[in-house]
Amino acid sequence: MGIFLRLASMLSVLLALGLPRAVFSLEKVRLGYSGIGSGEEIHLFAKEAGLFNKSGLDVEIIYIPGGSTVVQAMIAGEVHFGRGSAIEVVSSHLSGFPLKILAALVNKFLYSFVTPLTITKPQELKGKAVAVSRFGSGSDFITRMALKSWGLEPVRDVTILQVGNSPERLAAVASGKVHGSILNLSQTSRAKKLGLRILADLSEIDVEYPQGVLYAPSSLIDKRPDLIRNFLKPYVQAIRQFKSNKPVAFNIISRSSGLKDKAAIEEYHGTLSKNFLLDYPMPTLAGMRTVLDDLAAKNPKVREIKPEDLLEVRFLRELKESGLAR
Repeated sequence: MGIFLRLASMLSVLLALGLPRAVFSLEKVRLGYSGIGSGEEIHLFAKEAGLFNKSGLDVEIIYIPGGSTVVQAMIAGEVHFGRGSAIEVVSSHLSGFPLKILAALVNKFLYSFVTPLTITKPQELKGKAVAVSRFGSGSDFITRMALKSWGLEPVRDVTILQVGNSPERLAAVASGKVHGSILNLSQTSRAKKLGLRILADLSEIDVEYPQGVLYAPSSLIDKRPDLIRNFLKPYVQAIRQFKSNKPVAFNIISRSSGLKDKAAIEEYHGTLSKNFLLDYPMPTLAGMRTVLDDLAAKNPKVREIKPEDLLEVRFLRELKESGLAR
């Protein structure tokens, strides 16, 4: 048998053993994400479990503070996919660089509102200061919506300060710099240990809102539907495996959130898996209307955008109907 036939035979054996064809020609892809604790464990799981590799992709995951910065990196061609909030998708659309939302891990608020023990009800926040990451961010949007639902007018009744992501906001509440903030699930258990009050579970607010949003440029979707499919399949597979493969999931949660207490990690995993994560993370028109209606109050041009202009769900529908992501 010649050397080429022997090599071909060896390759066939490797593939038969289940090794991904991508081992030999992985396409390099970059994912930029801005949020901590909003389901970033899923793309980390997909990478560490080798799911992206099996789909032919070598995915580099890059943390980029601020959703607008992720979009800037995307415009520069430095990242292919973004993970963050729907707000940057709307802003980018208005600026002439259209993005499409491919998936939303959660369609309700994945936050608790945390305060010192001295605050016993939302109305006591009047005259106080609360923290958000940045003005115009997802945390800013959700904070303002929560305040309004409690009969408080943002800025007029409650001062809003830019502090940073969830860990920084938790530190600001604990130190007394501010009197409240929304925190993601991974930080809620820390807040309890610090003796802070969980004033409200914002998931109980009866409104759809997309979180853990995965998006890509419209131009990439049009030119490379094969890449979109190759990325989404392992992404969806990771959701199911994250729920069932606790050892790997717990390890990722600990590293991404900084949680070390096993009980806290288990509580976070259980809550996220049972109450929030969708097996097929389909963004909804109602959720996008929530985002657009709020933004339109500040920028009338937003009214020209329809929810369906920002969504591309055909790839997820294909996966669901085919069962390929099971």
